[in-house]
Amino acid sequence: MSVHHSEVGSAQLSRRRFVQGSLLAAVLGGTALGTSACSTSTAAAGGGKGSVSFFSWDTQTIMKPVLDLFTKQTGTSVSFSYAPPVPQYVSTLQTRLQAHTGADVFILTAEDKQLVGGGFVKDLTGQKFLDPMNSANKDFMTVDGKVYGLSISSWAGGIMYNKELLTKVGADKLPDSWDGFLKLCAKLKDKGITPYYDAAHDGNFMALWGLLGGYFASQGAFPDADIFAGKTTFADTWTEPLVAYCKLYTEKLTPKAVLGLTSDQVVSEFANGRVAMFGAGTWNVPTVQKSAPNLSFQTEAIPGITPDNPYWTGAASPGYAINPRAKNPAAALKFLEFLASPDAVKAYGKSSGAITTTSNYTPSFAESITNQALGARSGKIYLPVVAWPRHSNELIQEFNTQMQQMVQGSVKPKDIPLALDKKLKQLDAK
Repeated sequence: MSVHHSEVGSAQLSRRRFVQGSLLAAVLGGTALGTSACSTSTAAAGGGKGSVSFFSWDTQTIMKPVLDLFTKQTGTSVSFSYAPPVPQYVSTLQTRLQAHTGADVFILTAEDKQLVGGGFVKDLTGQKFLDPMNSANKDFMTVDGKVYGLSISSWAGGIMYNKELLTKVGADKLPDSWDGFLKLCAKLKDKGITPYYDAAHDGNFMALWGLLGGYFASQGAFPDADIFAGKTTFADTWTEPLVAYCKLYTEKLTPKAVLGLTSDQVVSEFANGRVAMFGAGTWNVPTVQKSAPNLSFQTEAIPGITPDNPYWTGAASPGYAINPRAKNPAAALKFLEFLASPDAVKAYGKSSGAITTTSNYTPSFAESITNQALGARSGKIYLPVVAWPRHSNELIQEFNTQMQQMVQGSVKPKDIPLALDKKLKQLDAK
């Protein structure tokens, strides 16, 4: 597939979740087009009669078309305030809710789910406007069987490959299994072509997350909740797929030199034909197209441990939630009902570039990201850190350290899940 610059819109067609230096920030983050807090009218303390206050981490530029449409359809104005993701938004939200000055409606992130237990988030279970929500999004917004937010978009990442380089070893697409993928990498290496990069330097092990997701799905259950409940361990559930992934490094299919490359440099290596494949999200498409406008490439899901069981790395986006102490609770419910509507979903998708996933509206996508978009909408997406109920930051830092040492050859793959179990035990003991 030859691609062109025109296939990618000004919003870059997807909110960039993986960013340099911090996987957790990428997981929890949104599109920070601005860098300072702003407000269209009142502060986040709540609006007056006929208005609803909304605290966002999407900028005013992104949200304005949606908010204007809401006011036009309902006659209710929106008092908008903003803080950039991730740390500033999270800390500001928590401070305001705990001081009882929070907005009527706000964005509920993975890191903020602890607020649910404190009674700072309204239970939305049973609301009809939740019906169009994708199952993956609904699962993300669910705590202890109750739904606390409306999530309308997701992202998906997979393996982007250079079609011309793959044809040099007789391949026109990714194999249907992980073993087949490793064999493809070996063929490329034998031809003098660097096979595959994940941005290990930045903790972006894209292919691993999808490999884990497909493995867990084939087992019939995702183990995250049981791991943190003490019913199983990382060692019991992660070892087989993690060891399989690490063959990229233990079999020298991905060189140690990858640790010296940032995420942006990995993309540059691909665009310049120096690596055949890399772990990519939709946000990488514009850069590849701009750097190599004549490059023919495709992105597919990560092949599974078992054949014909591909899976995408990805996560549902944070959702809209209601403050139980909302100044205007009726308007807050009306606002969420609107945000779930086809008109709002369409407007948000256009202004943000996000992959919307609701069942009541089917968006169109550029050919260059169609596979990822369909992957996100399928719900076959997984990112473990999103599913971890506590200690996410500390655990992902431990994992990244262990993985980088494994790439260097000083840690064995099978020991990494054991290190995660040890770290979780230490954190819980504090």
